[in-house]
Amino acid sequence: MFYKETLITPLYKKGDRAQAVNYRPVALTSHVIKVYERILRSVMVDYIDRNKLLSDNQHGFRSGRSCLTQLLSHIDDIVKGLIDGADTDAIYLDFAKAFDKVDHRLLLAKMRKLGFHERLVKWIESFLSDRKQSVVLDGVSSFSAVVLSGVPQGTVLGPLLFIVFINDMKLCVMGSIIRLFADDTRILRHIFSIEDVEALQQDLNCVLEWAKCNNMALNENKFELLIHKHSSQSALFELPFTVLTQTYQVSSGSIILPSESVKDLGVMVSSELSWKPHICMIAQRATKVAAWVLSAFKTRDKCTMLTLYKSIIRSHLEYCCPLWNSSSKCNIHQLEGVQRSFTSRIDSVQHLDYWQQLRALNLMSLQRRRERYIIIHVWKILNGRCPNDVDIKFLESKRHGEKAVVPSLTKSSSKRNQTLYDNSFAVIGPRLWNTIPPNLHSIEDPEHFKSMLTDFVKSFPDEPPIPGYSGRNGNSLLDWNSTKAEPLLCGRSATLMTR
Repeated sequence: MFYKETLITPLYKKGDRAQAVNYRPVALTSHVIKVYERILRSVMVDYIDRNKLLSDNQHGFRSGRSCLTQLLSHIDDIVKGLIDGADTDAIYLDFAKAFDKVDHRLLLAKMRKLGFHERLVKWIESFLSDRKQSVVLDGVSSFSAVVLSGVPQGTVLGPLLFIVFINDMKLCVMGSIIRLFADDTRILRHIFSIEDVEALQQDLNCVLEWAKCNNMALNENKFELLIHKHSSQSALFELPFTVLTQTYQVSSGSIILPSESVKDLGVMVSSELSWKPHICMIAQRATKVAAWVLSAFKTRDKCTMLTLYKSIIRSHLEYCCPLWNSSSKCNIHQLEGVQRSFTSRIDSVQHLDYWQQLRALNLMSLQRRRERYIIIHVWKILNGRCPNDVDIKFLESKRHGEKAVVPSLTKSSSKRNQTLYDNSFAVIGPRLWNTIPPNLHSIEDPEHFKSMLTDFVKSFPDEPPIPGYSGRNGNSLLDWNSTKAEPLLCGRSATLMTR
């Protein structure tokens, strides 16, 4: 029984410290059992992958899949709908304590249905049953409570068991698209007519019924709806009582009203698919962290400052950046401004302008780093290290290597939708990939590829657009490649503008 006891350490999040809901439970479990769990997990994952038992739209806790792959596929679905002349309605669901609500009996039944060996199922049954947990705070332990449901948090098998349990939710949705990252679920459908709205409502009802049958609780009052219109003149929204055509009902009869934006896996997605709200959010967050660093540390030493910047500030500015990479000068100014403000505090480069600081500190601009991340993700798709949900195609030739096919766009699309499409990963990814030399295409080792790619992108001048400076171009690799510049031989041609 000792191996089935879990110690819970409450980690404060926010709000009233007297309320238990404002603490995140961190579970400490037996390291001995974790050894057995790792062995079983590798066997289970191998069986699941060989037989393709999990939905391709589940991106949580799976090798090669991440928040980025989930968001890329989700946004690609929306953009394709807009290009085809359809509005897209996306409903974001909210599960209540999903991991704690897993019914052990149903989980074991689903494992048997998927064909897992009976011995393995019996081991899992023993692993889940008769478990106890207690809360430890300041060296004082609470009484031990029996765990009646849920997958044990802090274990190796817990996340895998959860996605196995929730996997059959996909069978409820007939005509819509359901995408999941663990329990973060969104249902979307391309809307051409009122019949599509009714079909999405029916799929939502089926998911609500699935949750009821599987003893899962949903926070229906926290559901969110984004309506992505392909045109402001959409005929669907010119109908009488148009408000009724853009809302959906939950089981309680409450209406899900449309939102302007939704925070999806840490990224702010707007109904207009504008990344400005997200960029403003991350810039403000990074600025606050930078201000804290500068107030907490008196030193302005180059090594210390760069270490702090790279470890706790820059990550806020680059999370999922291949998704929201923006070519807008306004957005680039805002992001580069955070880095520029911080580097200007470093002792050895205070007298230099921003472009010179980048060279002196051996830093890339955030714009250049985002394009590097995009190319790396295309390499992962080419080498099968992540799913190709955006359907990038490659053509192999002896002279040009593995060239990515840049998809074409129908001429009937509006200028706005065409811009969204041109700036999407499905288009920018192949275009940037085709700028790198063919000798990089065949590299299979990820670290070697990243090293060679870094050398390549650093061979171009890095002159991001910032207020007060006039650059030779927009500083994108696409711009430098089109001019056939020899970057290392070129001096700084931009001049500081007078204000």
